[in-house]
Amino acid sequence: MEQLKKKVRIVPMTNEYLNDVAELERTCFSNPWSRNMLAEELENACSAFLVALDAENGSVVGYAGLLAVVDEGCITKMAVRPDCRRGGVAGQLLDVFIRFAEGSGLAFLTLEVRESNYAAIALYGSRGFRGEGPPQKLLRPPERGRHHHDEGIRRGRSGGAAMKILAFESSCDETAVAVVEDGRKILSDAIASQADLHALYGGVVPEIASRKHIEAIAALTDQALKEAGVEKKDIDAVAATYAPGLIGAVLVGLNFAKSAAYALNVPLIPVHHIRGHIAANYLAFPELEPPFLALCMSGGNTLIVDVRDYTDFALLGATRDDAAGECFDKAARVLGLPYPGGAAMDKLAHESEGGVYELPRAKIDGCPLDMSFSGLKTAVVNLAHNAEQTGKQLDRAALARDFTQAVVDELIPRAMLAMQQSGRKVLVAAGGVAANSFIRAELEKECRKHSYRLYMPPLKLCGDNGAMIGAQGYYEYLAGARADWALNAYATRDIDDPIV
Repeated sequence: MEQLKKKVRIVPMTNEYLNDVAELERTCFSNPWSRNMLAEELENACSAFLVALDAENGSVVGYAGLLAVVDEGCITKMAVRPDCRRGGVAGQLLDVFIRFAEGSGLAFLTLEVRESNYAAIALYGSRGFRGEGPPQKLLRPPERGRHHHDEGIRRGRSGGAAMKILAFESSCDETAVAVVEDGRKILSDAIASQADLHALYGGVVPEIASRKHIEAIAALTDQALKEAGVEKKDIDAVAATYAPGLIGAVLVGLNFAKSAAYALNVPLIPVHHIRGHIAANYLAFPELEPPFLALCMSGGNTLIVDVRDYTDFALLGATRDDAAGECFDKAARVLGLPYPGGAAMDKLAHESEGGVYELPRAKIDGCPLDMSFSGLKTAVVNLAHNAEQTGKQLDRAALARDFTQAVVDELIPRAMLAMQQSGRKVLVAAGGVAANSFIRAELEKECRKHSYRLYMPPLKLCGDNGAMIGAQGYYEYLAGARADWALNAYATRDIDDPIV
């Protein structure tokens, strides 16, 4: 997708541009068209070629070709000079052809793209192209075209309509169902929390969580559709968390999603839970696009991830044992705070300046970006138990503050080191622990110091929700991710593993 828009002039291709276009063809493709083949297209009454010229010096920076037969249009060529990519050149060429198709009454436009070319797929998806048939073939019904080919377009979709995804999340103790439009707009986000129930036990009881998901999910789906103002026929795809999480809990949402996709006759899109947490930022920040680095902090996972594209992830660092969120919950429990412990620990920590308790910071030899929180958790537990056994007064607020600072010291320096090593300039925070005020403040301070751009989701999108699954589901769909009814749930799965 485009970032900074390059100023270009779009003109019809003529003989004067053939040499430059042929050279660009050789640069961009392993099996290029010859100059003679391009010249023949100028004589083809059914073919139209456009050239993008640099507005300043008139050099050829891109070109595109369209073949129109009767009322069908096929984009045959699209290329941009390597040093001008991600500057919006392809989008500007594409927009001209879309306007031509609409004005000429074409029933639809098609094009083919490599399944691995995620940037191109995202660009085409932003212009209304959808996968129809093979994963690499995309189709776009024009806004004002003739639509007598509707049998080739999925039921419930009108030409050029925004894509609506019904999304399910049930990886832990929140049942969540949302409707998301084009991966960026929340139409509804219904959540049924079980926190009060699990608070009786000081943590999540997996069997209870699964049963409560079963009880809530059908009614929550009706609620999400109603709040979104859409009918079942308006849904274009169903997305669901398939990993990681409590296996029984994940299975409830995934199996319900399978049933919904089957009943609606729409694709089923599998979504990795942590990919969803990262995608929550797309909902809050329309301008955010990969590449960037993500610091993912949740109850079950703590990761540093290089987000190369919407569906291209590289794991740079991870916790070797407990996750940061789990550590917060366990520390809160020994301090007598309610479950979930994150918000309560944050509030208590603000009552002290800290500096009272010396707590460990882990260092993994040879793996500077990896983390460990088990030692920190054990130290807090031992302090609390020792105070109880000896009758010593425990400064709960100071311990909460010193514990929080220890977590900050584990996370933020590693995130900054990863930014330095990767050369990225944009950092994204994700997950429930991203709601912690001390972590947010330290991230802001360090990113300002290093001139990094920082994105942090609003508090309502930090925790588990269905909207984040719908957001990432949209980009997984554009990348060709589809699941059949045999898709299984997984308790653990790396973020950079193949999606299915």
